Amino acid sequence: MDKFDRSTQRELLQLLYDAHPFEIPDDALSSVLALFGSEQILLSNLIYLEEHGLIKNAIDYTLDGPEVNIPELRITKDGIDFLRDDGGLNAILNVLTLRLHNETLSELERVINSSTTATTEDKSKLISQLRSLPADAIKQLTIRLLGQGLDRLPDVFQLIQKALQTV
Repeated sequence: MDKFDRSTQRELLQLLYDAHPFEIPDDALSSVLALFGSEQILLSNLIYLEEHGLIKNAIDYTLDGPEVNIPELRITKDGIDFLRDDGGLNAILNVLTLRLHNETLSELERVINSSTTATTEDKSKLISQLRSLPADAIKQLTIRLLGQGLDRLPDVFQLIQKALQTV
């Protein structure tokens, strides 16, 4: 058995989800312990899930070492959102509004024209396609380009450092 078995972790989260906002029943410790097979594996998983913010109050740290704290064990908002797999309220509350101005389209055209790897014909075709896109498609394209640019941020820093060394 895998020490950090995802299906077993999900069962524990579901048990806490079903009991929310109350604690799980007193007899739950034995059923939870049976799920994980040993107290050591249970402790490891509780610590792991708590470190990821999916549960809270899982462990009491005593002089004798960590102990399971079933009466106080609760699922968090992040644990609930994880189980529901719908993005939760964060998907609703953390909406990012991206406004595109005419300058954005002009800047995209400038970037295309400054390319040294594309032919003039390819550049013209790409700009023509870009101009024919509806605003929503341009927005989606810009978001994807921004995401890919952020993914390559370490490469950009290296290029800047190289350029500064030659100046």
